[in-house]
Amino acid sequence: RNTEMLAAACAVGVGCCFAAPIGGVLFSIEVTSTFFAVRNYWRGFLAATVSAFFFRLLPVWTGDEETITALFKTRFRFEFPFNLQELPAFAVVGIACGLGGALFVYLNRLIVQFIRNQKTVNKFLMKKRLLYPTLVTLLISTLTFPPGFGQFMAGKLTQGETLVTLLDNRTWAKQGIAEEFDYIGNSQAWKHPQVNIFVTLVIFIIMKFWMSALATTIPVPCGAFMPVFVIGAAFGRLVGECMAAWFPDGIHSNESIYSIEPGAYAIAGAAALSGAVTHTVSTAVIVFELTGQISHILPVMIAVILANAVAQSLQPSYYDSLIRIKKLPYLPELGWGHHEKYNIRVEDIMVRDVRYITLNCCYRDLHNVL
Repeated sequence: RNTEMLAAACAVGVGCCFAAPIGGVLFSIEVTSTFFAVRNYWRGFLAATVSAFFFRLLPVWTGDEETITALFKTRFRFEFPFNLQELPAFAVVGIACGLGGALFVYLNRLIVQFIRNQKTVNKFLMKKRLLYPTLVTLLISTLTFPPGFGQFMAGKLTQGETLVTLLDNRTWAKQGIAEEFDYIGNSQAWKHPQVNIFVTLVIFIIMKFWMSALATTIPVPCGAFMPVFVIGAAFGRLVGECMAAWFPDGIHSNESIYSIEPGAYAIAGAAALSGAVTHTVSTAVIVFELTGQISHILPVMIAVILANAVAQSLQPSYYDSLIRIKKLPYLPELGWGHHEKYNIRVEDIMVRDVRYITLNCCYRDLHNVL
């Protein structure tokens, strides 16, 4: 019962934070349950739907929004949202995010093991429990301070504002080749007079990557999903901007011109990297509910599946990595290259000669057993 409640709680958390009840339930199944009881399906859906509904209803009650909409609504083209010639680029995003997800898990585990192996430092930090979180927070805050180095990585934007700008369907390298977008004001934070937008995105990805891996080691319930989600969106945005620069007039196909929408690559990157870190495919469903559009379902699924294939062949998931570090009992995946283990039956490992007694046995039977 406790495990079932944890699975439902995970569905509520993801469904509420992203206003994605369906993706939240699927995510909770993939992350928390090796073997999921079908009877808990409707419970998770009910809890996640109610939480997501009230989460999106509160802004309507306070007057911040007129009605219930997607949390980060996008405005991509409905007719011919992408060209088939762009699918290799989305595949590259998926493969790169798979490598990045495995590297993130490895870096996070490396930092934790390094601190634990330093016996003197570990004992000191155990006595001064607030010192390590304070130092990490001070370091990250200093590096992201907007008037300082943060000006090269859109430091003045919050995490939500950063994600909104990354999902912008207009290119920043050349304005006006895609549909109009309302968030042009915050998008200006990515532009710097001394460096171009590509350098800004690269700096943001590199700095955010190692800072997120470091920040997730502190004993604070901040979560790792959302930072990884934003990093993936930034990488996808970088690939999208490169595509827009290589094809400034769009992609010509069958006497039609398809303009590049970098925001679509940001969606694919966000779903792929978060899926690679957590070893889940439901992140694709989460981004569809998060943005309110499923126009890019094919490229997003391609990116997520490739990212999962690469990441699962290199590293365990982020959550399994934490379980291994803490040496907690769990049912691991068999992994690749162990097909013979699937042929093992219960009788191959069970104890055959089991001595037992029944309620109807007499003293002689007990004596013979003992």
